[in-house]
Amino acid sequence: MTVSQALAMFAEDIGAPATTVKKWRWVASRWPREHRCPDASFTVHAILAEIPDAQQRFAAIAQPPVIARTGERRWSPDEASRRVGSRVAHPASVEEKVVAVHDLVRDEKVASRVAADLLRRPDVAFKAMTETTVQEKVVAAQELVRDEESPLRSPRICCAGRRWPRGR
Repeated sequence: MTVSQALAMFAEDIGAPATTVKKWRWVASRWPREHRCPDASFTVHAILAEIPDAQQRFAAIAQPPVIARTGERRWSPDEASRRVGSRVAHPASVEEKVVAVHDLVRDEKVASRVAADLLRRPDVAFKAMTETTVQEKVVAAQELVRDEESPLRSPRICCAGRRWPRGR
């Protein structure tokens, strides 16, 4: 019997997906017993297991960050994610929040709706329009709309080679 077969049998016996059991095994292999931190969750160990260098990994878990709200030193999944450069579940900094918003507005319909809603806020519109690149994009969009409204218009091609939608 191979290791994979044994893990699959074990997974079936306990009612867990085989991929989960393999992940448990991998995380455990990255953390020899003497380097595990009893105060850190398995999730934190799994996230920090991504640190390729063993000595850096062991040093990292031994130095938990200070939690600003409580002043205590401990690991949370978000702090571990920050340490390895992954996205966090609960964004705190402006940069983390911007990344989260970008993830939510990948769809063009959602992005245009959110952009329009945000530009209805005077302070947001003012701050956005102070950026030269934003001003240039707005002028370019206005020109496209003006061309579309022209009685002599022909089908326009916009970015990515798509036809510009009619009725805009």
